Amino acid sequence: MTEFICSFLKQSGDLLNILGMVGIAFLTILIPIAVAIFSEKEKDSEVLDRNVILDHVVSARYFLLYLALVYVPILLWEVSSYSIRFLELVLWGIGIYLIAGVLLRSYRWMKGDKFPLRLEYLRNLKDPKDSEESWRSVWQSPNTNAQNELEFFKIFSASIDKLMNDDEQRS
Repeated sequence: MTEFICSFLKQSGDLLNILGMVGIAFLTILIPIAVAIFSEKEKDSEVLDRNVILDHVVSARYFLLYLALVYVPILLWEVSSYSIRFLELVLWGIGIYLIAGVLLRSYRWMKGDKFPLRLEYLRNLKDPKDSEESWRSVWQSPNTNAQNELEFFKIFSASIDKLMNDDEQRS
């Protein structure tokens, strides 16, 4: 088994092409999906949706890391020893897995019910600026059904309670 892995890692030309093409294929699929997501014209919760997409669906904060996990191992492959190549292959696999996760979350966003993702985002919201913008977007939305509005209120109430408790502990 060890001999097979070593011979597999020694063959770099075809393997590098395959690894690179898989990465390019995932990014090629992601580009039109990103365009479609950001061009949706649902005005109800525009700011909230933008924040959910960037922070939860696409994970924009970490996306460059995902790309680095895919392409840095390919760039370093030729100068690496065989033992390091195995680690690089694992890192590449992790990067592909993370980009596939972005694709899956994007598909769910475009095809599914957006309210569970919005609610999850609001529950985990910590940045005061994003919080203010997101909640303003929620309360200014005219087309929220009663059940979703009740869930929004529960999360908002819990957020206010947490802020008040934090403020009391600081005093």
